Amino acid sequence: MRILLVGEYSNLHNSLKHGLEKLGHQVILLGSGDAFKKFPVDINVRGTYAQDQFLLNAVRQVIFRITKYDIALLETYWRAQKALRKLGDFDVIQLINEYPFKTPYALERKLVDTLREKTKKLIILGCGDDYIYLSNRKKLPHHPIDALRGKQRFPWSEQYLTEKHRRFHNYIFKRKDLLITTDLDYHTIYKEEHMPDYFGMIPNPVNLEKLNAVPFPAISEKIVIFHGINRSNYYKKGNDLFEEALERIKNEFGENVKIITAESLPYTEYIKKYDSAHIMLDQAYALDQGYNALEAMAKGKVVFTGAGKAFCNYYNLPENHVAIHTVPSVENMTKNLQKLLQNPDKLVKISENAREFVEKNHDHCEIAGKYLRAWGTVGN
Repeated sequence: MRILLVGEYSNLHNSLKHGLEKLGHQVILLGSGDAFKKFPVDINVRGTYAQDQFLLNAVRQVIFRITKYDIALLETYWRAQKALRKLGDFDVIQLINEYPFKTPYALERKLVDTLREKTKKLIILGCGDDYIYLSNRKKLPHHPIDALRGKQRFPWSEQYLTEKHRRFHNYIFKRKDLLITTDLDYHTIYKEEHMPDYFGMIPNPVNLEKLNAVPFPAISEKIVIFHGINRSNYYKKGNDLFEEALERIKNEFGENVKIITAESLPYTEYIKKYDSAHIMLDQAYALDQGYNALEAMAKGKVVFTGAGKAFCNYYNLPENHVAIHTVPSVENMTKNLQKLLQNPDKLVKISENAREFVEKNHDHCEIAGKYLRAWGTVGN
């Protein structure tokens, strides 16, 4: 089949692309690289002129401060339409999210129409913020919008709850053929919507060929904890809580622990940064692992992330067997870190379980096969 994957978050589409190609399909990935993360794409529609040329970017910044309008997105629209006109038709087009290009809504509608004309199978992933997920977030145990109400604003997420976005959401959902979610945070919401074109959840694909398990670092000396921070998602991921918990751990364990903090790194640097770590701190508000957590687990790290009751029931696992379930509580984070630091032998076992879990449930070739079967239901 000839397949177009549009947009990229956290390496999901790159891993799926590799799996589909291993199964003999032709795949093109079109996207912007997701800002500073710079994920690889086959066709880059990022507004490079407006963002990378000094004078143009200076004008862009002035215009944005006055109007809140980013002219780089006009370039993204132009690049995307130009590329799509040249590409021809596809058997399947899959969007990473209901709002994949992030251009102004009038332009995004035109891009959706172009995509719709080029395939008989237009698929949307429930991945990242979207209208249905955020509108139903109170069905989840924790969400930062509610947990931090009155303390922090999340303007990018809140955009998905505006009337303008609701109208766009309705527009694109009328034009899709299938919706697939990628983890339990989204599946928990969408399974209750009773949508006839909701396929269900397909777990995130992880390219294990590129993520060999790193020999677990010796634990005879210091325990190494890695904390990766994306400043734009600092409160959304619970990084503020992790930092407070780490201060407590430093005060208690002193020289027996080493903490590595990395901020807003490109993906190729980030994925190597935590090789020497035993423990990785990922996020505090999730039911399930996101992509960063899964890749770290594939490398044998003990990850603090979503892995609670819903996750354990779905995969039939004991609590904290493959990852440490993390909730937005400094006390909970500190207690779980203390347990591991006081019983380092547990780290080795969880590390082994984590790699085995990803191999069993997230292998990118097996997941690619599940996508092919899902796409095959369209029109049948």
